[in-house]
Amino acid sequence: RCLTLLLLAAVLVAGSAHSSRAEYPEKPIVIIVHAKPGGAIDLTARMISKVARNYSDTPLVIENRYGGSGAVAMRALLGKNPDGYHMLAFPATFISAVQVTRSSVGMDDYRFLSCMVEAPEALITNRHSDVVSIEDIIRDAKEKNGSQIWVGPGVGSLDHLMAIKTWDKLGIKATWLPYDGGGEAIAALLGNHGTVYVGNPEDVRGRPDLNIAVVSAEQRLKRYPDVPTFLDIDCDLPNEIMWRGFAVHKDTPDEICNYLTDLLGKVSKDPEWVKFVEFNSAKNVFYNRETFTNLVNRDSDDAVKYLKMANIIAGEPDEQARLKRLIGWILLPLAILTVLVVTKTRKKTVTGQMSIATATLGIALLLLMYALSFPPSTNGQNVGPNTIPIIWAIVLILFSLMQITSAMKNPQANKHGRISLVMIVSALMILFVTLLPLIGFFLSTLILLVGGIYAMEYKKHLTVVLVATGMLLFCWAIFIKTLGLPLPSGSLFG
Repeated sequence: RCLTLLLLAAVLVAGSAHSSRAEYPEKPIVIIVHAKPGGAIDLTARMISKVARNYSDTPLVIENRYGGSGAVAMRALLGKNPDGYHMLAFPATFISAVQVTRSSVGMDDYRFLSCMVEAPEALITNRHSDVVSIEDIIRDAKEKNGSQIWVGPGVGSLDHLMAIKTWDKLGIKATWLPYDGGGEAIAALLGNHGTVYVGNPEDVRGRPDLNIAVVSAEQRLKRYPDVPTFLDIDCDLPNEIMWRGFAVHKDTPDEICNYLTDLLGKVSKDPEWVKFVEFNSAKNVFYNRETFTNLVNRDSDDAVKYLKMANIIAGEPDEQARLKRLIGWILLPLAILTVLVVTKTRKKTVTGQMSIATATLGIALLLLMYALSFPPSTNGQNVGPNTIPIIWAIVLILFSLMQITSAMKNPQANKHGRISLVMIVSALMILFVTLLPLIGFFLSTLILLVGGIYAMEYKKHLTVVLVATGMLLFCWAIFIKTLGLPLPSGSLFG
């Protein structure tokens, strides 16, 4: 009798589990979008949400999580339970963004459901400027010899790579000026802060002041029959596209992936969806999970190749990078030891001033070691990700040399409390370099600034907060907004 009850209970549990799976979805499914409302990927997701109501009683709702060239949205999905109630709108530009930012997030963290849209890349100009047609672009670029400004989202983005390919194929030089998103870049173009915007034909929709100079397609677009293709101007860029698809967490069960892929497949055949895609001069496609995954892997390999060619990411083998770091770790203690030995030889004691100078020199050398593993400046730019540690290193080296020279000429006697201050400042600087790859530039800099100010016994707390905040905002404005450099976000935060 007990055995019968146990068997009955097992059947009920199994039936309950099966029923629970069969009831998916029981609540709204969230589509995470990395762009602000109104962007191309946002409009794509919203149209899919609308059309999907024809085939499912469960609503698809949009959640905009913009920032970090898509890194915020990508990490947001991975932070959710893999239960199928969150999926990510996944454009092709995510691939290069992951490579450029050296994010711990990778393509293997996702299961790719389907690719829905292929939009051709296009060069877009301001209709009211002196440079409108592709012939104008080429002429102006040759006249300016590298100072012509091209605008678009991000450093190393798909649009940035398109610009680099175009310069190479047309035999011209230009400068890439990155913005946080396509909307800001278009505003810069309309404000005559740039000559060319790299985007897609749908970007001119509702913007009569914009003009498509040339499009990367094998045939002229039906909606823009007067716009030439790259093939029309004898340029070998016939099929550069921005694809857009959808992905879920890698641990999402197969049955849920099948449900979502099937739903997206029904949407791809809906007349309203087909009309939406064609109206935006894009191509309506439906690549299933296997085909889409192969497409992502192929484009990932291509992105690495072109990013290395453009010096946007380091192209040297890991063995060489490790050798450089090893040499750096050998030179660091040798440099510090040399300074201390020389000082001890010339003077009887090592002063606090000399200790600060030595510690500062050591930190400068550490920063230069970091710079060795960062990619250099990109084509068309005077700065790159390695600019940040190099600038810090140069400033610290100059400071330490001034202190060493001063200490050798006019040594200052050690005063009460000075040695402890030296130790605290040195420890904070070492802590900064140690924490930089773990928690990122801003948090490690905040710790350095606040700790250093308090170590100097400054007690006005509000002023400390204002000074530290102001310095971080200054770094953000200069390095991210102005120079477009991807500051380290820290491995602990993906």
